[in-house]
Amino acid sequence: MNASEANLTLAAANATDAAMERPPTAADILSSVDNVVLATVLLLFSVATVFGNGLVIAAVVRERYLHTATNFFILSLAVADCLVGLVVMPFSAVYEVLEKQWLFGVNWCDVWRSLDVLFSTASILNLCVVSLDRYWAITDPLTYPNRMSNKRAIVLIATVWLCSSLISFPAIVWWRMDREGPVPDFKCPFTENLGYLLFSSTISFYLPLFVMVFTYCRIYRAAAIQTRSLKLGSKQVMMGSSELELTLRIHRGGTHGSGSSQEGGRCDESSCNRVASKNVRNFSFSRRLAKFAKEKKAAKTLGIVMGVFIVCWLPFFVVNLLSGMCRSCIEHEELVSAIVTWLGWINSSMNPVIYACWSRDFRRAFARILCVCCPRRVRRRYQATLRPRASQRFSSGRFYSSCALHHASNSCQKTYI
Repeated sequence: MNASEANLTLAAANATDAAMERPPTAADILSSVDNVVLATVLLLFSVATVFGNGLVIAAVVRERYLHTATNFFILSLAVADCLVGLVVMPFSAVYEVLEKQWLFGVNWCDVWRSLDVLFSTASILNLCVVSLDRYWAITDPLTYPNRMSNKRAIVLIATVWLCSSLISFPAIVWWRMDREGPVPDFKCPFTENLGYLLFSSTISFYLPLFVMVFTYCRIYRAAAIQTRSLKLGSKQVMMGSSELELTLRIHRGGTHGSGSSQEGGRCDESSCNRVASKNVRNFSFSRRLAKFAKEKKAAKTLGIVMGVFIVCWLPFFVVNLLSGMCRSCIEHEELVSAIVTWLGWINSSMNPVIYACWSRDFRRAFARILCVCCPRRVRRRYQATLRPRASQRFSSGRFYSSCALHHASNSCQKTYI
């Protein structure tokens, strides 16, 4: 090999090294069809997350009938999920498409990682608070409205975001103190400190998971007992430390004899007044039964949310701990970490889909928002299909008893729905 050939070989090697050190350009990215497809899919996930959770936020803010404590928790959950799609996902999509090349500097790398921890932890803790809210509503329906006021809900939401902030932003100092050397150019590594991984995983996932599984097991047990009581025609209500069993026979139509003293449905005015008072109480009880059915359906919906949450986030936190304890135990560690991370973020886009499929109230609110640009005739026709019918207001054969006082005939009449 002569001197000119050696110089050409050295120049080619230097050019290759320079190409490896510089970040890929737009031409490099677009030259690969796989990168274009990957970028499109990841950005679609981001857009879907922002759009779906934006609908939930708009629905709760706009519709007054959604202004309940439970829906405030769902609003906080949607805000966290929306920020995941708006702030976290796009930068991660660029990072993955550029083949792990970070173009935004070390400082923004640390801030972005901490925001990821903040929003993801807030989303998980909001799910935990929602499960506790459903647990209190199902197991103690009489005292729940006084216990869970809007002010108390706001305090719980503020606590969720405060805890999430304490886990995320102070971690930047921890990460920088733990680093043994400078961060490589165009890289954005996550900390491998086992102490931080154990602490953050416990607070962000394993502790909320335990609370959610415990509460939903109790919810399922309480709902099963109350459903069995309803089928037998009785309803057990817990009131403080004492237990009061209220027997409410469920009628599905027809009439019910009132005894020999009121033969033929005739009664004097004092008897009618007593029956009217009793029927008012029965109406109150039937409203409680209808509310229990609604709470039970909401618990089922949020149970599905919890199941999807476990499927999406459990792989990430298992891999997260393994990477700190035994990094060599994971084959293709970068690829596996990217897959389980995006699987966790996809959970943020699934919650609005579940609400839309299972909640009539949210379907109605979504329709009102999405049909704003539609002609008025189309809006009215579509919204009429989502409006609850009178026969559905008291489901499962619940009855409304009314005593109509007719002074002329002095008669008492019961009406069953």
